[in-house]
Amino acid sequence: MLGMNLLRAAVLAAMLVFAAAAAAQPLAELVRAAEKKGPVTWYESSPSEQIDKVVAAFNRKYPTVKVKHTRLVGGNELAVRCVQEMQARGYTGDVLTGGADHTTQLKDRGYLEPVNWAELGVRKSFTPSPFVMATAASVYVVLWNTQKVSDSEAPRTWEDVLNPKWTNRTGSWVRASAFAQLAATQGPDSARKQLERFVALKPMLFKSTFPLAQAVAAGEVDVAIGFHHAALPPILAGAPLRTRALDVVPMHIIYSGISKNARNGEGARLLLAWLADRLLREKFPQLGRIIIVARLYGLQRLVQDLLGDVLQ
Repeated sequence: MLGMNLLRAAVLAAMLVFAAAAAAQPLAELVRAAEKKGPVTWYESSPSEQIDKVVAAFNRKYPTVKVKHTRLVGGNELAVRCVQEMQARGYTGDVLTGGADHTTQLKDRGYLEPVNWAELGVRKSFTPSPFVMATAASVYVVLWNTQKVSDSEAPRTWEDVLNPKWTNRTGSWVRASAFAQLAATQGPDSARKQLERFVALKPMLFKSTFPLAQAVAAGEVDVAIGFHHAALPPILAGAPLRTRALDVVPMHIIYSGISKNARNGEGARLLLAWLADRLLREKFPQLGRIIIVARLYGLQRLVQDLLGDVLQ
């Protein structure tokens, strides 16, 4: 039995080595092709000072392949800009990062290029289709201004969020995707009723969760439902802002795809292959949103890692 186990282990190790070697060859070819072209343009929503850390890490391994980050906030801006650019000039950003709804719109219009992810060494668990790769998860939290709302008063449950005392005092992203995701655990009827109760609070709506977090930090909104990563910049700057995960915790998966007619398609593939490799082993805490790891490990563990003692 021991001998058979050792044999199986040896075969598995050989398969892993072969897979790594197989992936290394196309990556080397991508480097040679990408370095001859202009920078890889990356459409994504993170603040430049945060994504610059990711680009710097990429360039430590591939110094000859440049990346130009263009920040598009609010989700909807990604789809709108890409459609306009494709219709006007036939190409858009090389790497397009956004939610499933927006990347699906682009795929349905024929604006995303299918990719052989396995050839790049990207695990199947990261790639729900040939057109996109999971790269991050934005976690919904409640935000509050600590000068206007005490920690004990701040909502701890979704029922707390819907308390009428927050009428004209709350805010939200203009999209109601948090409540849509609650339907998965609470049922569509219950989630719809919760959304109707939230709308009755007359929340201030924002096209992006970044200005939403800034409004809470400035005291323009007392409490809000937003993303943890969008709250990090004002928190790190010392603003009177805190966040807390609720139970249930909605999570917005972020995907990246490569555009049709990409100006540096080889560089785009290289960037996503490198990112997938990093996702297997670590996360970029600077981004504030947790980077998906192998097997998309459990939600409780994911939120625990992201928010730490805020959950206590």
